[in-house]
Amino acid sequence: MFCPKCGVEAGDTRFCRTCGTNLTVVSNILDTDEHAATTRILNLENKTTVNVFKSSTITNNLDLDGHTSITVFGSTRIDLTAAPLGPGQTHIKIVSVFGDVEVLTPDDVEVRVSGFTLFGAISHLGRELADGIGTVNDKTLNFNNATRRLHINATSIFSAVKIG
Repeated sequence: MFCPKCGVEAGDTRFCRTCGTNLTVVSNILDTDEHAATTRILNLENKTTVNVFKSSTITNNLDLDGHTSITVFGSTRIDLTAAPLGPGQTHIKIVSVFGDVEVLTPDDVEVRVSGFTLFGAISHLGRELADGIGTVNDKTLNFNNATRRLHINATSIFSAVKIG
């Protein structure tokens, strides 16, 4: 197996010897016999989920601050309405390549969206922030003064990332 983060061959170890990435998640995805149309519910304590040729849902029953969601040729739904977000700012990074990501956000949280698209799209509350090639830096009106804030950094390559 090769590490999805640094590309080094890791063999059958649990963690990458070079960068420390937890390879158990990647191994579980690659070893599964399920079909691509299967939807899985992911609720993982580690800070990275990788979704390759699969559909899955991630919830915030656990703290997702600092979480990275990687979707390649699949779809991911991130439901942040399952539990209240903590005070302060929650950071989530999304990378989608030839896939689709939908993020459900609570109504009482202010949102900042930053990122980059390459032949993809990023939208927030139905409003296109980037379509084609471009960068994104957008936030809701009261973001700076809110008690609970969500910052999503999204990279969309031949993909769609829908927030809201």
